[in-house]
Amino acid sequence: MNLSFMLLEQILIMGVLILIGYASIRLHILKTEDSASISTLVLFIISPCLILNSFQIDFSREKMLGFLLALVASVLMHLLFLLVNRLLAGCFHLNQVEQASVIYSNCGNLIVPLIGAILGDEYVLYCCAFMSVQTILLWTQGIRMLGDRGPVNLRKILLNPNILAMVAGLFLFFTGLRLPKILGTAVERTGDCIAPISMFVIGILIASKDLKEVFTRGRSWLVCFFRLLVLPLLTIGLLYVFGLWRLYPDAASVLFVSFLAAAAPTAVNVTQISNIYGQDSVLAGSINVMSIILCIITMPLMTAVYQWVFL
Repeated sequence: MNLSFMLLEQILIMGVLILIGYASIRLHILKTEDSASISTLVLFIISPCLILNSFQIDFSREKMLGFLLALVASVLMHLLFLLVNRLLAGCFHLNQVEQASVIYSNCGNLIVPLIGAILGDEYVLYCCAFMSVQTILLWTQGIRMLGDRGPVNLRKILLNPNILAMVAGLFLFFTGLRLPKILGTAVERTGDCIAPISMFVIGILIASKDLKEVFTRGRSWLVCFFRLLVLPLLTIGLLYVFGLWRLYPDAASVLFVSFLAAAAPTAVNVTQISNIYGQDSVLAGSINVMSIILCIITMPLMTAVYQWVFL
């Protein structure tokens, strides 16, 4: 099946899950403030379990090359994002929240389950490369952009559960070791929860916003245009110019994982960090909700363009 149609099908399935989260608020089953606790569960427990489980595969030279390729591509993509953001910020006078919303994508709780559903769990390994680069950048450049002018807290970055899970996973992957059966099964089943629970959180977030207000913010449309259309198209150009997709037969499929993460909606972490440091969290939340809704159209469209160029 065409990748763009497979992606659209999975997005629509996740749309149903989002509606369940939305209904849970409207029917007073959950409260809006419950999303913070659920998000913490996803970020610090479920996501690390999914990452760790993705490395529980047999080591092979091809998988190692794929991970290194995804890592190099992810670094190049983020350098592109930072450069383009600097140009856009100057031309369109983007504030800190708008800039962070352009740079950082929802590569975790949205893209990871999508990749697993479309390409298979073994490809989640390559998504971890993009996540590791963005996690490091978010907790350094992103934090400073949104208000923390203190020294970079390297300890906080290294002790991030997602980074720890990647390090542990890489160790297990390269050594060929496996988690004990009972522990491995528990980790796998916990990681499998990420899709429905993450979508419930998004539904709760949408229910907490006045959608009329969200879609009447002109600046939000501008930021979403950059995040969902401009950056993905420039990313395709970047991959084409560097010729990474020609390195070996499966390279285009590996790079598709990184590309999909680059074409994702704005990271929900931008809203959370904006709230902590006194930035305009209402604007950040509006951009996040709008980008999630619009990605139903833009991600299959960008996937079709990627297929046309590389596959």
